[in-house]
Amino acid sequence: MVWPIRSRIISSVLRSKAPLVASYVHGDSLVSSITRPCPKFMNWVRKDGCHASAAASLPSFKEKQPEDIGNENKGLDVGNMTEIDGYLNLFGLMKQRFLNFKNQKYMKELDHYESLAEAQYPKFMVIACADSRVCPSNILGFQPGEVFMIRNIANLVPMMKNGPSECNAALQFAVTTLQVENILVIGHSSCAGIEALMKMQEDTEPRNYIHNWVANGKVAKSKTKAATSHLCFDQQCRFCEKVSVIFHHIYYVKFQF
Repeated sequence: MVWPIRSRIISSVLRSKAPLVASYVHGDSLVSSITRPCPKFMNWVRKDGCHASAAASLPSFKEKQPEDIGNENKGLDVGNMTEIDGYLNLFGLMKQRFLNFKNQKYMKELDHYESLAEAQYPKFMVIACADSRVCPSNILGFQPGEVFMIRNIANLVPMMKNGPSECNAALQFAVTTLQVENILVIGHSSCAGIEALMKMQEDTEPRNYIHNWVANGKVAKSKTKAATSHLCFDQQCRFCEKVSVIFHHIYYVKFQF
């Protein structure tokens, strides 16, 4: 199920047209297996006095009075309606992509996908950056069942002594349970995570979730600073992107399990 992030204007319109939108997202039987909420959740919604279609008004189930909705909608203009149309078209595009996959890929290789439903035997564990422009499956042509993947900001692998993390849990599962034969750490240029790491002051505590996370790359940063003090900041970042893979992560991946 997908809970889209919407502007206040769009939220108010979708609340006023909740049955239509809910039908659009949840009602099509062709995509119901991946988009329809589980029955228990929908029963819980109904018990709270809201129809299933009110899901479009989350995160709050509090119903607005008709006059409140009318007041919010007075500010709508052609530009806002265009934004709403664009939002609906985006989900329409995703629906069409799913149907294309189902008809052109899934149905033609049904036996293969049914076998994948029983178990997975990937040869690769991939640790990659969450950057939307760098998709390992797209770049390297991985197919379903070939790779067990974890993606995070700056493709970092924290040290075990720093406590549990999603990345280390995935890594442990891949090595000890799936018994993958290869571990591939994929970095990329112009990484905003590495840039945030390089901008952090050494004597200050991390200020937010991003800083807390990229601080896991401090070894790569220190190696970079020692070797590139004569270079400009951008060149230092490019250097750190490589060091973080070659020295930092491969060392941790190799010796943690």
